[in-house]
Parts: sequence; C-alpha cells; structure tokens
Amino acid sequence: MILLSGKEVQDDIKKKLKEKIGGLTSVPKLVIIQVGENEQSGIYINRKKKFGEELGITVEHKKFQEAVTEEEIIQEIEKDNQDESVGGIIVQLPIPKNLNLSRVLNSIDVNKDVDGLSAGQMGLLYSGNEEAHVPATARGVISLLDYYEVNLNSKSVCVVGRSNLVGRPIAEMCLKRNATLTICHSHTKNLEEFTRVADVLVVACGVPNYINDTHTREGQVVIDVGIHKTDNGICGDVDFAKVKDVVSAITPVPGGVGPLTVASLFQNLVYSA
Repeated sequence: MILLSGKEVQDDIKKKLKEKIGGLTSVPKLVIIQVGENEQSGIYINRKKKFGEELGITVEHKKFQEAVTEEEIIQEIEKDNQDESVGGIIVQLPIPKNLNLSRVLNSIDVNKDVDGLSAGQMGLLYSGNEEAHVPATARGVISLLDYYEVNLNSKSVCVVGRSNLVGRPIAEMCLKRNATLTICHSHTKNLEEFTRVADVLVVACGVPNYINDTHTREGQVVIDVGIHKTDNGICGDVDFAKVKDVVSAITPVPGGVGPLTVASLFQNLVYSA
C-alpha cells in the first residue's frame, strides 16, 4: 500500500511557486475576510498566513464581528476589488447564516476570486475555461494524483459527495482528465455497488469513518478529503485502519489532501498574477 503524502506534494508546489514569483514584477497580496469567531477557521487562516510568509506574499486578515451587516462586508470587498495591490480575495467559510453567502461571494471581482466559489468562476470552470480558478481542495486532489502519476484517462472514478466547495469541482476536474465518472451522495442506494468498482475513489461526504472495507477493493486509489476531530483523535471520511490493507494507495488524515488546499489557493493567486 502506497501512502499518498500531501506534504511532499505541497513542498513541490511551494518550490515551483517561488520560481514563478521570482519572475513577477510585483507580488500580489491576498486578503482574507473572516466573520465571527470560529476556532477551526482561525487554524486554517494561520496556515494560509504561514504559507504566504514562506512565499514572500502578504496575507491581510480582515476580521469582523458576527453583528456586521451584509452591506458592510460587501463595501469592504469593493475596496479590495479597486485596490491594485490586491491579487486575491477570499471569504473564510463558514460565515453567519444571517449573511447571504452567494451575494457576498459574488461581490468579489471575478479575477480576484482565488477560491473559485463565485458564480463567475464556477461558470468558467464548468464551461471548460482553462483560466478558471479551480476551488482549492479540488485543485489539490488533482495535484496529488498528478504528482503520484495516477492517470485518470479512461479510468472509473467515483466521487462521494456533491458540494459546490469540493465534490462537484473535483468531479469536473476528473471529467477534464477523461475519467468515467460516478457521483454518489446521501440519497444513493447501495453505495458499495458504486464505490467498489471504481479505479479511483474520492470521498468528500463529511461523515467520520463512513467508508470502510465493504466499500473498497484491491487495487483502488482512495483519496480521503474529510477531516474530523473526534474523541478518538483526528480521522477522515474513510476508516483508514479498515481500508489500508485492502487498497493499493490512500491519503492519510491528517497529511493528505489538507496541506494541498492551502498550496492550491496560492497557485490560483500566483498564476492569475
């Protein structure tokens, strides 16, 4: 069984990004907008700040209280849209439910939406535009598969999960690699019938240890996108202990897809510059 290390791929991406940045006349700034207090969001933001620092990229963190209005957030985004020193703007998710997420995301200049979550960027992605900013997790999954030379051409790929943030963009990227695709979700009956036949199984369902050895088979490549903090420690959507002796390759949790989400965000930022 091969352990697919996201950290190793992240280091490779970092090296290539430094080379790209060296050829830029000006280094773009990343603005992160956070609304409310969320411990996990704080951890993710700190990781982005650290990665940006290692690349020599300024990361500006703008934090707002939950009482902030939608208009105030959008006004702040508009300022960053007009600021030529800002190359990318992201809204750290989740945000309070009293704010209209779609309206907030769509107020970001489409060229500065380096998270790729606005309607404009999604339109570019699903229309096949090569310059689309692929959502970071989806881009990270593809980078991982490319690094380990997992060829998707004519292969069967099953994606468990259909969110706009992860499942759907991953599926789109697999289709671009000429994979034969199946998307499963909470209403899929007899899930094992779909997951077991796949050459590559990507799991992004958001349920701890949901996929086990009954869902997998020998020779599969399994990409576990999930990460959960439980009483027994950190785990993914895949029950690693039950699956690792069955499949041919699998991502660990932590240390698999996670490190690539941050790296992929900065790929979008630097490549757009």
